[in-house]
Amino acid sequence: MSDKLSKRELLREKRKEQKRRKTMTFILITLAAIFLIVFAAFLPKLLVKQTKYGSTRGFSVGDPDAPVTVVEFSNYSCGYCKDFAERVEDGFMSEYVDPGQVYFTYVNIPSNNEQSLSAAEASYCAADQDRFFEYKDLLFTYSGYTDAYSESNLINYAASAGLDVDQFRTCLASDSYADAYLADYEYARSVGLTGTPSFLINGKELVSSSELIPTVDELLNN
Repeated sequence: MSDKLSKRELLREKRKEQKRRKTMTFILITLAAIFLIVFAAFLPKLLVKQTKYGSTRGFSVGDPDAPVTVVEFSNYSCGYCKDFAERVEDGFMSEYVDPGQVYFTYVNIPSNNEQSLSAAEASYCAADQDRFFEYKDLLFTYSGYTDAYSESNLINYAASAGLDVDQFRTCLASDSYADAYLADYEYARSVGLTGTPSFLINGKELVSSSELIPTVDELLNN
């Protein structure tokens, strides 16, 4: 009799264990489904790259009310411009622009050849999406390569810089900015530009890259 009772108890415990496992499996599946729904909702935000610098608007970055404004006149085919972009710019941004001391703007002064003009045009399309500085980095990175500024490469850079590629491609195909550089040329001529990179400080003093930081420091300390 006791042997039969023991078997019944074992069977009862086995059934309880199976029920617990089914319940646990159901809970785990439910939690997994909830996680997938939440992850899917946030995935687009996770995939969007953050902008390189905060407070970026078009070709400008920083606080428009900063005590010092700096305008850089630059050319993607210029070796000295590339050197400034790759060696100095990030430090300058973190030291002066991020704390709100400098408002920084980039101005395109392309060389008079098809490749350089194409790069300048593409940079306007990138600026439309407030991704100019990410895009500019790639233009300088590949500036020495053959066909660096071909249409296909310019579109590839857009993807790498986190732009909406379809929007960028449409902008490029529209030729909306094909002649935009002419206004930049006129601006540069009006302030007496003689070479790149050059920097206009507070709308008055035009300096070279070696004079930029000392001039900004002097203005901030006076």
